[in-house]
Formats: sequence, structure tokens, C-alpha cells
Amino acid sequence: MQYKTRDHLVTATYRVNFQVLKSDRFVLLGASGCGKSTLLKAVGGYMMPTEGEIRLKGVPVRGPGPDRMMVFQEFDQLLPWKTVKENVMFALEASGKLKGRAAEDKAMQYIEKVNLADFANNYPHTLSGGMKQRVAIARGMAMEPDILLMDAPQDAG
Repeated sequence: MQYKTRDHLVTATYRVNFQVLKSDRFVLLGASGCGKSTLLKAVGGYMMPTEGEIRLKGVPVRGPGPDRMMVFQEFDQLLPWKTVKENVMFALEASGKLKGRAAEDKAMQYIEKVNLADFANNYPHTLSGGMKQRVAIARGMAMEPDILLMDAPQDAG
């Protein structure tokens, strides 16, 4: 993967090759700036590789999809006008996966998994940064994707 800046062509990753099997937990470990986030964004379909391809279940990744959920570290991902529960429900309802009470029950199941049940009716501005990231993780898990990509989840408190 490469980026063009005003003055340079930056190679973030070069000829990366790996396979992740079902139920594997795969960790990218490296120094700041070595291309971990870039690689996650490419697997998520948010960036296209400059050479080669990324495949999921044998099918080339051409863009984002509900089979790959990503939790970013770089920006606040929650809708500020929705509560914790509504933020988790949003993904389920917007995707058409679940509606109404079924979406609420599924949202609460995952909010409990990230230990935020007591904050289900809070708005994002009342949460710490780590709590916000845990809500984003709950939202990703609630979608039950094939792959959950998490950029710097250690910051989730």
C-alpha cells in the first residue's frame, strides 16, 4: 500500500502475505507508523492495494461490507445524538439485519459484554474515550461479522 503526499510517495506496506483461518485471533504488532492501520483499512475495504489483492472466503475485497466490521482508533465513531444502546442498534437496523425489539435485545447483549450496561442510556459526550471505543466494539460485535478489525483496541480501557 502506498500513499502520495505533496512531496513523497510513501510505502506503508510491501508485499504482505498471510492467511487467517476461521476463529483465529490475529494480531498485527509493530512500531507506530509501520503500516498496521493501513493494512487493516485495506482488509476492511476502505483502501485498495496498489498491487495484489485481498480475498475473504476466496472472493476479492472491493469495498467495505457487513462481513467486515472495523473499529477505528482515529476518530470518534459514535453518533452524538444517539444513546449507547441506540448507537449499537443503529448498525443492526441500518443494515436491515434486525429491527425494533430484536435489535434492542441484541444491542444490550453486546453492551453487557463490554461492561457498559449501566451506561446504555447515556449519550457519547458523557463517556470516556475508552468507553466510547467499547461502544464501537459492541456495535461491531453485534453485527456478528466474519471479521472484526480493531485498530488499537488496547486503548479501550
